[in-house]
Amino acid sequence: MLVMEKLKLKNKVNIGMSLRTQIYGLIFLLVSISFFARLIIDINTTKTYFTEQMSVHANDAAINLGLSISPYTDEENLVIAETMISAIFDSGYYHSIRFVDKKGNTLIERVNPLTSQDIPPWFISMFELPSVPESSEVNNGWNIAGTLIVESHPGLSYEKLWKHAIDTCITSLALLIISLILGYFILSAIFRPLKKLEKQAQSVTYKKFIINNDVPFSIELRTVTKAMNNMVRNLNSTFQSLSEHSESLSKKVFQDELTKLGNRRAFENQFSATQTGMNKDDVSCLILISLDSLMSINKNFGFAAGDNYVFEVKNIIQKNFNFSQESEIFRISGGTFILMLSVSIEYRQEMLEHLSRDFSQKKVTELDSPYARVSAIDYHKTCTLSDLLSQLDTSPHEVDIISNSNLSAISFTQWRSVINHVIKNKEINFSVQPIKNNLKEVEYYELFSNVLYNNKPLNNNQLFTMAERLELTVGLDKAIITGLLAQDLTRYDKPIAINLAKQSLYSNEFISWLESISKIAKEKSLKLIFEIKETVIIDSQQKAAQVIAALKKLGFRVCIEHFAINLTSIKYLQGLNIDYVKLDGSFISNLKCEENQYFLRTLITLSHGLGIKFITCLIEDNETYDILIENKCEYFQGRYIALPYRIGSEA
Repeated sequence: MLVMEKLKLKNKVNIGMSLRTQIYGLIFLLVSISFFARLIIDINTTKTYFTEQMSVHANDAAINLGLSISPYTDEENLVIAETMISAIFDSGYYHSIRFVDKKGNTLIERVNPLTSQDIPPWFISMFELPSVPESSEVNNGWNIAGTLIVESHPGLSYEKLWKHAIDTCITSLALLIISLILGYFILSAIFRPLKKLEKQAQSVTYKKFIINNDVPFSIELRTVTKAMNNMVRNLNSTFQSLSEHSESLSKKVFQDELTKLGNRRAFENQFSATQTGMNKDDVSCLILISLDSLMSINKNFGFAAGDNYVFEVKNIIQKNFNFSQESEIFRISGGTFILMLSVSIEYRQEMLEHLSRDFSQKKVTELDSPYARVSAIDYHKTCTLSDLLSQLDTSPHEVDIISNSNLSAISFTQWRSVINHVIKNKEINFSVQPIKNNLKEVEYYELFSNVLYNNKPLNNNQLFTMAERLELTVGLDKAIITGLLAQDLTRYDKPIAINLAKQSLYSNEFISWLESISKIAKEKSLKLIFEIKETVIIDSQQKAAQVIAALKKLGFRVCIEHFAINLTSIKYLQGLNIDYVKLDGSFISNLKCEENQYFLRTLITLSHGLGIKFITCLIEDNETYDILIENKCEYFQGRYIALPYRIGSEA
C-alpha cells in the first residue's frame, strides 16, 4: 500500500506538459487538419466536376447517337444502327450503350467492364464516381422506336482524379512542411526568452540569483522579464543583507576579534554540545596552550609585537591540528588557546609531541619564560568544564584521565588493520533518531552506525578521524551504506540520512558507485539523504557545488550539518541546491540569551528565504523546544523529541 501511494504521488508530480510541446502539438494538429481537409475538399470538388462532365458527355452522346440511328431502327436496318453504336462504343469512353424498344426489350447492348489500371482500389472505394446514365428517345418517323441509354466510362475520370489527388497531396504536403519550418523558427524566437525565464526561475530554486539581460521584443514577455529581474534583485539583496547581518552578529558574539577563532562563549557552547552527544564510554581531549610571555611582550615591545606573537602561536597550532576534521581551536582569553580533540590517545600523544617540539624551537628574546605552555586532559560525559579548566590551568604538565574503554587499547599502528577489518566484515549495528516537525510528524531519520571490533563498539569520532588520516574513509562509508541497505527497511516510509565524509564526497569513484546505490534504494522504495559537514563544503565550494548537483541528479537529498559553526559568511549557500541545513548543536546550549535567539532567527529567516528547511538538534528539554518554536523553527532533533533506537527494534 505504501509503495502504491508513493507511485501515485510521483505520478502526480510528473503530470504536465511543457508550453513549447503544447503549442507545437496544437500547431501540428491544426496544420495536419488543414492539410487533410484541403486535400479531401479539393478531391471531392474535382470528383463532382468529373461526375458532371461524365453526365454531359453521356447526354450529348445519347442525343447525337439517337438522331443518327433513328432512320435504322426497323428490323431490316437494325444492323446498321448496331454498327454505328459499336463504332461509337469502341472509342472506350463509355461504360455501356443500350437500345431498348418501347416494351423495354433490349435490342442492342454494348458493355465495357469498370476496370481502371494503376488506380488503387482503396482510392476508388473512397472516392467512388457515381453512375450517371443518360437517355434519349429514338423516333422512326412520327413513331417512337425506342430509347437509347448511354453511361460514360469512369476510367479516364478516375485516372485524372488520381493524378489530381497526387498533385494536390504533394503541393499541400510541401506547404505543410514549409509552414511547420517557418512556425518552428518563429516559435523558437518567441520561446527563446521564455526559456531564459524558465532557467532564471529554476536558478532561484537552486539558490542562484541570475539577472536576465536579454529583454524580449514582445510587450508581455518584456513585462514578465522585468518583473522576474526585479524579484531576483530583491531576493539577492535580502539574502546579501541577511547574510552580512548574520556574519556580523556571529563575529560579534562568537568570534575572537584578533585571531578570527571562536571565543570563550563559542568554546563553552561547543563543549556543551559535544558532551551532550557523547556516549558514556566516549573519551575526548582538551588541550590548553598558555602564552605566559604575552604580558611581558606587550609591556616591553608593544601590543603590535604581542599580536604578532599570538598570530605566530595560532599558525603553529593550526599547522599541527587543522588537517583533522575532529579538532576545533578557540582563543578563550588574551594569552590562552584551547583545542577540542577527539582522537585516540596514542594519536593525540603524537600530535602533542609535534606541537611541543615546534614550540620548543621558538625562543622569546630577552625573556626567560617558555614560548608557550601546553597541557592536556582527557574527559568523558560526566566531567564538568570548570573542573577540567582548573586542572589544565594549574598543571604545568600534560594530564591524562585514562578511560576504561577498549578505545585506548588500540594503538595508532593497529588502526589500519582495525578499519580494514570493519570494511571487510561490516560488523555494524544501526540506530536511527527521528527528526520531526512542529506537528510531531517525522521528516526523516538520522542514521547512527555503531561499529564493532572484536564484539566491542569503537568510538565513531576516533574511528573516522583515523580512517581520514589513513585514507580509508571511502571504503568505510561504502561499508556503512551497503550494510544499511542490507537491513529490513520496509517500515521506514521516510528518508534515512547518512553522514558523508570529505574524502568520499570528493571521490569521483565513490560518486559513480552511488549510481548503483540509487537504483538499489529505488527498488527498496527508500530515499536517502546525505549529511555533509559545513567545513567540508567551505573547504572547496566550487567542487562541492558540482558534487551536490551530481547527488541531486541521482535522486539523493542533501543536508549541511554543523551549520554556522565556522563563524564565517554563509553566502556559500547561494548556488548550492541543498534541501536542509542543521544548526550546530553549540548554538542550542544557551538559547536563553537574547543575542543567541536573535542570531537563530536571522539564520532561520535566511534559510527559509532560500527555500531550505532549517533543523535544530540536541534538544534536551521542553524549555529549549518552546524557545525554538517561538523563533519559528520547524524541524527538531534531540532526546526530548525522540530517543535513538536500533533498526529492527520497536521505537
